[in-house]
Amino acid sequence: MVHYPGTSQHKALLHAVVDHYNDDPRVLAIVVFGSLGRGTWDKYSDIDLDIILTDETQLDPVHEFQRLCDSFLRLGERAALIIPDGDDAGDLVLESLVQLSIRYHPLADTSPNIVDGLHLLSGRLTAATIVAAGVANQRYTHPPLAQLVDQCIRYAAVVQTCILRERHWLTIELLHRMRSILMEIFSRTHGGLRAHQMFEHEADPRVQVRLGATLPQYDLSSLRQALELLLMLLEDDLESLSNGQLALTRSHQEVIRQIRQRGLTRTLVG
Repeated sequence: MVHYPGTSQHKALLHAVVDHYNDDPRVLAIVVFGSLGRGTWDKYSDIDLDIILTDETQLDPVHEFQRLCDSFLRLGERAALIIPDGDDAGDLVLESLVQLSIRYHPLADTSPNIVDGLHLLSGRLTAATIVAAGVANQRYTHPPLAQLVDQCIRYAAVVQTCILRERHWLTIELLHRMRSILMEIFSRTHGGLRAHQMFEHEADPRVQVRLGATLPQYDLSSLRQALELLLMLLEDDLESLSNGQLALTRSHQEVIRQIRQRGLTRTLVG
């Protein structure tokens, strides 16, 4: 018997998708992934679906979404937004605020990003076959961990320049990138795939509080403080964030010293 994960609303929508394509010869399999597939869902979880097609099938995803949404009407669910994403995928936002992301593709184009917790709902393929296709498309495009530290230090130098130029919004964006890099370092060195989720669920609460304190307000003093707190995190917590795999080099430390010196000099002159 097929297990439909999620709340009663999730289950009903998943069942409707499976019923809609039940006798469709174009469809080889329907899988759900993400939090529903992994079993870590809550009532706010989106529905992430891959619909695997025969190699010869070509379709218009917008037309498919419209037809699929028509099948939801019997559940009292109506589409509010249909947002295409390329020529094989898109997002649906229902009036109930449930969101679905759906991709249509042949087996050979299975993304490696879906194999973590993939859950087979229906079809002629096994879950193992789909996972193998996704793994075959794995490309190790992540930059080396040390390069992430270099990039974070570079952003810190650019942030200092932006603060001196009083470019508030660019400063805020670059501070956000620094935080994202630190979360990516944590995720990649602690066996995770999704940086923000992994950091939130697994990082030491003390470090989470320290990183949260780097969220700035729209004024220069707050931006300066956020930068200083991020520099302190790099100095004090990089080793623990990286599971002992990274440490600041002498060059990193010198750049940080120069960043602080330039900021102090400008403050004294001002």
